[in-house]
Amino acid sequence: MSGFDPGRVTVRFSLDNGVVTAASVRSARPLSLVSSFAGRPVEQAVEAVGLVNAVCGVSHAAALTFAAAAAGHRLITGEEAARWRVRLAAERVAEHLRELVRLAPVAAFPIVRDALEAARKAARTGIAGDDVRTIGAAFGLVPEWLPALPEHPSQPDALTSADDDAIVAAVEADAEFSARPSLPGRQPESGPAARLGWSASVPGATDAARLVEAEEALGVLLGGAGKEGDLAGWLTASRTQNHTGYASVESPRGRLYYFAVVQGDGRLRDARVVAPTEWNFHPDGPFARALVGFRPDGDAVAAIARLAAQFSPCVAVDVVPEGATDA
Repeated sequence: MSGFDPGRVTVRFSLDNGVVTAASVRSARPLSLVSSFAGRPVEQAVEAVGLVNAVCGVSHAAALTFAAAAAGHRLITGEEAARWRVRLAAERVAEHLRELVRLAPVAAFPIVRDALEAARKAARTGIAGDDVRTIGAAFGLVPEWLPALPEHPSQPDALTSADDDAIVAAVEADAEFSARPSLPGRQPESGPAARLGWSASVPGATDAARLVEAEEALGVLLGGAGKEGDLAGWLTASRTQNHTGYASVESPRGRLYYFAVVQGDGRLRDARVVAPTEWNFHPDGPFARALVGFRPDGDAVAAIARLAAQFSPCVAVDVVPEGATDA
């Protein structure tokens, strides 16, 4: 889409004796993007959100598909669910491998390139062919790239399916909830590290979690669709009220929520999205809390940008020392 601005996260910070003493985090993303497809048939809206969201596009498309199906009482067949399971697994492989490749030695690049192409093909088609073994070859090399982790997890306040009811109620009650989601007394974290019991603030935790999750997803691809396309742990969907449904998807970057209102003729009337970036980069969220007291190693801007990347933002992150002007 020409002229589309995906938004960005802006981080401002102050240093004192090499330690971050104050920080502010602001996410500015186009939260109402999917609502611009209101009035279109659901199938067209699904295709559009999959294309517009360059990051985790399959997860966005799956979330809207299942939310709209729940809203319109449409049955998702076992075959269709199986295809989505393969697509979601392939997307997770591709997204995680794309993030891990920055650690790879130059000699591994051709292998990683072929693995990425195989994963992206499966994510587009929902068919895991023989070339998934190419992906296995790449992940056989990844442990050599990763730093050692501390022995014990850090037990983050992870966002899980147990939070779905509270989030569904909040979104339905407040259209602005998506812009700055919150749960009373909580600072939920979402993403691969949190899913495995770590906080992304622990050095190396996100990369280690990406490897574990990608290898599990590779197992899905090698095993095919699985038992009737079982989506347990990957996607949850339900009808909430008349013509309204929701779906939550464990996307590669965290738990993604879609809420859809579908007309009787199968057209999308309205939709709302709560993305993992809004939890992780909430002004009082896990990244903001990890930042205060952080001691950057070397260039402060680069070090803070690296820390932000561990919280899996789905948009660019601008890091601005306090007192500097915006670029």
